[in-house]
Amino acid sequence: MLEKPSSKATPLISALILAAGKGTRMKSGKPKVLHEVMELPMIEWVLSAVKLAGASDITVVLAPEIKLFGAFLEAHPQLRIAVQNRQMGTGDAVAAAAAAYSSGKPVKWSSGRLEAGIPSAADWILICAGDTPSINPNSLKSFMDAVIASKKSLGVLGMNVSDPRGYGRIVKNEKGELAKIVEERDADMPTKKIRLCNSGVIFGRVDLIFDVLQNISPSNSQNEYYLTDIFAAAAARGDTTFVYETDAAEEFAGVNDRHQLSSIERFMMARRLKTLMDEGVTIHLPDTIFIGADVSVEMDSQIFPGVFLKGKTRISRNCTIGPQVVLEDAVLGAGVHVGAHAVVIRSRVTGGQNILPQAVVIDSGL
Repeated sequence: MLEKPSSKATPLISALILAAGKGTRMKSGKPKVLHEVMELPMIEWVLSAVKLAGASDITVVLAPEIKLFGAFLEAHPQLRIAVQNRQMGTGDAVAAAAAAYSSGKPVKWSSGRLEAGIPSAADWILICAGDTPSINPNSLKSFMDAVIASKKSLGVLGMNVSDPRGYGRIVKNEKGELAKIVEERDADMPTKKIRLCNSGVIFGRVDLIFDVLQNISPSNSQNEYYLTDIFAAAAARGDTTFVYETDAAEEFAGVNDRHQLSSIERFMMARRLKTLMDEGVTIHLPDTIFIGADVSVEMDSQIFPGVFLKGKTRISRNCTIGPQVVLEDAVLGAGVHVGAHAVVIRSRVTGGQNILPQAVVIDSGL
């Protein structure tokens, strides 16, 4: 049995993002996690979330077709990279990252190729999937804090869901402790009735995770190494594990096809627009608005139906936008009025100006 977690106030946490899935149901030549939600690749949302939650370094597990991620990796030279050479399940994906947390030779992307890197010195690993863009950093932080406070060395974030179909079920023992996680394909009928499900987010000590990974096997319906089997393996050797429960299952939804991509974008768009309204922006018929991840809108502005806000658009206070306006990489000073059906692209508009209806402004300063 391993020693209790370190008692130091600020443990060093690494994030491990699993992004090697083929995503065959996306019907695309592009890796699944590079498909965009609100103009930002799904994996970018996950990177941001784990950083905000407190991860000091990040390792990404990718498929061998690593050049497909070239532009993404060039934008994030600090990432450690692990390559999953075989598609043998989530347990195999995490095992592929072992060198990033040992004295082996982890890799990084430099000048269009992989080079040797420096191993992470983290005590803990936060594991999550790269296709879960709506993940909330506050929820991740609460989960990690709860695991550390429990004095356990391994925990899973469990979701209470009304319809558990498709999810792995979290099974507790008679003491109410986490006993194992059973994938739906391997579950019997009583287990399938359980509504506490695996979110795919796991947090544990580095030494424990890579130790118990050696004790799992592909003895299941998929003939894969399930990462979730580490909980039963840990329990079998006397390491009690922890389950943290949340009712916010929508924050951990994964994307497997274009329908799910659309649904999660709708959810995230609504969440973003609600935040803007809470901050003092009036939005008419929010279901008709598109807003990109890098857009900002200041208080007392109004956005009318059918507006598209894209790129690095910046809208200052007291502006009126729309309806049916397109702004892309536009910067508006305070009090600007943009008339119906106008288009403003890569342009700066000084405060107090009026853009006439149906006007097209491109690469200009007004």
